[in-house]
Amino acid sequence: MPRPQIPKRDVVEALCKENGPKSNGFAYSDEIWIKYGEGVTLAEAAIQRYVHNNVDPRIVHVPEVFDEFSTTRLNAPPITYIVMEIVKADDYATHRTKNPREAEEALTAIANAVRHIWDIPLPPNLSPGPFCQQEPVDRFFSDSGSGQIFNTLVELEVWINTKLTEGDYQDRVSFQGEQLCLCHCDLTQFNIMVSDRITILDWGFAGIYPRAFDEFALIHQYNLIGQKFAKGLHQQLFGPKPSKSMRAMALAARYHAYGW
Repeated sequence: MPRPQIPKRDVVEALCKENGPKSNGFAYSDEIWIKYGEGVTLAEAAIQRYVHNNVDPRIVHVPEVFDEFSTTRLNAPPITYIVMEIVKADDYATHRTKNPREAEEALTAIANAVRHIWDIPLPPNLSPGPFCQQEPVDRFFSDSGSGQIFNTLVELEVWINTKLTEGDYQDRVSFQGEQLCLCHCDLTQFNIMVSDRITILDWGFAGIYPRAFDEFALIHQYNLIGQKFAKGLHQQLFGPKPSKSMRAMALAARYHAYGW
């Protein structure tokens, strides 16, 4: 398939300004989606491109990134733009409604896709967290972020256990023996498209972590819309019960976000 005509950056910026700040994306054409906003990062584009280039497309598809750039603003956060391949398919929630008898089969395919991404070889010399040594901001670290970058897995473990100590909790996490892998950290039924193959969208929270971070993101959804999907995917990936580290991670995340 020929590569689509990629819009110039000044055109992208003008269209996004016209579209308004409250929207984080729109279809530029039948082939191109433009995602943008203050919360979008170059690290997101970098990890999405890496996963796209390294997965087996027979197992999972990740939209190709055609271009990405940021613009600075006076006394305001930068805006980042990602020009990517558009995906035309139903998300899992819609697919399940239309094809209830195929829902379990689709869930199994999604689990296989996630495991495949976990097994992708990591780029050399990368530390835990998002690509580009960016401070993590996601469901675990909350909207305020971690407040630091992490150079080693030990530093990440210390950060979590320090939060538990500050909150006067006895629980602790240990990542000794854990392998780092590519974690999406936002596996919701709306970020996964189902057609003849599984497509995973929205890599804004993704990074290099122990698999426990993907598990935490699933359990985080248990009281939200899509809890049935989250519990079903958790069952396939991790088993029927939360892993040992989940209670400690949940307490640390809550203390970091709310102070209790």
